[in-house]
Amino acid sequence: MHGLLHDLAIFLAGDFYCRIEELHEQEKKKILTRHLSQLPNGRLDHPISKVFKSIVKSESLRTSLYIDDLLSMKSRASKLKYLRVLSFCRLGALPDSIGKLIHLRYLNLSRTFVNTLPESLCNLYNLQTLILYKCSNLTMLPNGMHKLVNLRHLDLRGTSLKEMPRGISNLKMPILDYFVLGKHKDNGIQELGGISNLEGSFEIKKLENVADVRQARSARMSEKNHIDKLLLEWSWDREMVSNTETERDILDGLQPHTGLKELRIKRYIGERFPDWVGQSSYNNMTSVTLASCKNCCMLPSLGQLPSLKSLRIEGFRQLKRIGDEFYKSDSDHHFLPTAPFPSLEELVFREMPCWEEWYVPDPEAFPQLRRLVIKYCGMLKGDVLNSILWRRVSCLREDDEGRSDEMVGGGDALSIRACESFNARSNWLPKSLQKLKILWFPKFEFLEHKYDLVELRIRYSCDSLSSLSLDVFPNLKNLEIIKCRNLESVSMSEAPHSALERISIYDCPELVLFGGEGLAAPNLTHLTISDCPELVSFAGEGLATPNLTHLSLIRCGKLEALPRDMKSLLRNLHSLHISGCPNICRLAEGGLPPNLKELHVGFCKQQMRDLSWMPNLHALTHLTIVGCHCDSVTSYAEVGSLPHLPSLTTLKICSFPNMETLECNELLHLTSLQQLHIKYCKKLENMEGEKLPSSLLLLIIEDCGLLGEHCRNKHQLIWPKISHIPTVKEIQGGLSRESQKIMKLLGTWVLWGAQSRTSSSMGCLILYIRRVILNNGIRAWFSAPWKGLPIGWIKSLSFCHQIIDNYFFTISFHTPTHSSLTNPAKSTFSLSFIPEF
Repeated sequence: MHGLLHDLAIFLAGDFYCRIEELHEQEKKKILTRHLSQLPNGRLDHPISKVFKSIVKSESLRTSLYIDDLLSMKSRASKLKYLRVLSFCRLGALPDSIGKLIHLRYLNLSRTFVNTLPESLCNLYNLQTLILYKCSNLTMLPNGMHKLVNLRHLDLRGTSLKEMPRGISNLKMPILDYFVLGKHKDNGIQELGGISNLEGSFEIKKLENVADVRQARSARMSEKNHIDKLLLEWSWDREMVSNTETERDILDGLQPHTGLKELRIKRYIGERFPDWVGQSSYNNMTSVTLASCKNCCMLPSLGQLPSLKSLRIEGFRQLKRIGDEFYKSDSDHHFLPTAPFPSLEELVFREMPCWEEWYVPDPEAFPQLRRLVIKYCGMLKGDVLNSILWRRVSCLREDDEGRSDEMVGGGDALSIRACESFNARSNWLPKSLQKLKILWFPKFEFLEHKYDLVELRIRYSCDSLSSLSLDVFPNLKNLEIIKCRNLESVSMSEAPHSALERISIYDCPELVLFGGEGLAAPNLTHLTISDCPELVSFAGEGLATPNLTHLSLIRCGKLEALPRDMKSLLRNLHSLHISGCPNICRLAEGGLPPNLKELHVGFCKQQMRDLSWMPNLHALTHLTIVGCHCDSVTSYAEVGSLPHLPSLTTLKICSFPNMETLECNELLHLTSLQQLHIKYCKKLENMEGEKLPSSLLLLIIEDCGLLGEHCRNKHQLIWPKISHIPTVKEIQGGLSRESQKIMKLLGTWVLWGAQSRTSSSMGCLILYIRRVILNNGIRAWFSAPWKGLPIGWIKSLSFCHQIIDNYFFTISFHTPTHSSLTNPAKSTFSLSFIPEF
């Protein structure tokens, strides 16, 4: 409901509506309340049992949403006899007293933990809607369900029902999403024949309980014209059948109406599909999924479906060849002579270990194909991906489709992923291609001719590539290379390369030379080279990149010098990051660029002790000094080591393992300094000199145990040097003191293997974690963050998980009782978990 309409409804309801959270403010009004609700994440200052105790004085209550107190419901349900709408959360069992609410129209038990429903539920003759969505523990429905003659909507999705109750066809329900076939006549496939008004999405499960084609036809599926999406599913643990023709006849007898839009068939064990699967008369069919059909040796003729956009073929373990039969059928009299798969945009093949050949008879096939996924098809020959498919798809993959960084676009973009069994050359690429991403494709080869690409990303691919000339990409704007293990040089001879804007090179162990004789890229703004241990030098003439703003050089162990003439050639450089380059003795001749604002220097032992090599950088505002491997430094900063930095506002000093003393006087000439962050200096405990600069507004001491303790206790030798600073923060283990207090309260909930950090952007606690142990020893494993939480025990503990991105998700949970934060058993916490890979 739109917010304005919601507010209007509340206004018009007046004293007849109230939220549970507000009841303590409306004690005199609650006697009139007809509609009572609580926000799912609402917090109460008093138990809901007290709420019920007060409102049952009035017998006028019609609506009650989000009830989580079972005991209150048991004892007072008989007094709420006019209740029409009831919604539960965090419920383990539905009490027998539910049958006394004879006026109930709507009952929502979704995501609760009930495993059975009481027979008294069948006394609710006025019930119209019963929601059991994702009640994963529910295995049986009451035997008397046929008594609910007014039931119009029964949502069984996500349940674990073993079979439907008998006589379900007596209920004239237009909304029934799910039917589990039993072995008896009054709960088997014949029951579906009596349900004619189904609409929307419908699933039929346990089709192994259909004995023959006569029973299958008794379902009269072809007459159910309002079903848009249909799932036909057999069980996993089904025994092998001796007569696969009978299986084919049963599926043939389940033929749906020709207006169907989506079809899924799972675990069918016949060897061939009946003719109706793929028949061109299904001209509204947009999506087909055939999964785990392990005996099938031939695909149906799906190429003649005129509107088909998405096709998934999975788990065909006997199929060896895809031939003509996949594209058309001679027996289909409705077939029109058009290109096969005229509308198909997405094609997925998975888990087909015997598949060897793929025949594409028509060069006009797949005219709209944009995405092709091939996974776990180890026998497929690489040459099947001929130029027909290469020129059609925008995403070719042999990997799982759940990756976040997939690039899927129109005809100008192509993503090739994890095609280890294929050989490919770049002359197969479409001429119009502008964006190319190659991932885990070691056998891809670039040929020496020019391309119109504007974006090229190579990751874990192109093993034969030893040198890359940027001259063949005259329009290239963005170049990214990751783990190209035999690449030795990236060069350019034709100048200038005016389109180039970004270059990123990571983890290329053989890269020796970057830039060749000269790199002229007037519009290049970002250059990053990381984890290239053999890189010795840059272009001999320097980098002619006047608009370069960010330069990062990380873990390039043999790099001897920075680019030449940086002060004149890189006048617009704003950010310079140098880390793990120990052989750079001093910076570039002539000094650093005058407009540099951010400088990060770390893991470079020769530069750390004495920073006098730094010229006067008048524009520098942020300086980070990381002293790893500088074991000999016990006092910092040493006399005269810091240059004159008049604009510096932020200074970070990190990871000096043996540093014991901070020299305050050496920082006094940093007259603009506002933030000082000292991190991972575990032996630091002293401050020498008068005091820290008077301009400081914030001092952060992180994981410096001794100094942190002195500041916290206002040590007589330390406190006078920092007492003038408005904000002093101590952080231990990545947690502020406030978060540490919360962590202590969580001690009974999160007990094992957690490393913690704060996240100011998310405003909540973050745990880097492999698993946790919850209350009562229950363990939660986090192997796949997007799949939620595989926890069977949640009674007084409720989880609400929300995906933030592919690696983060939040969990909000309530402890068993309600009260303030001062009591660890009465609090509500929100955490974000990141699985540890």
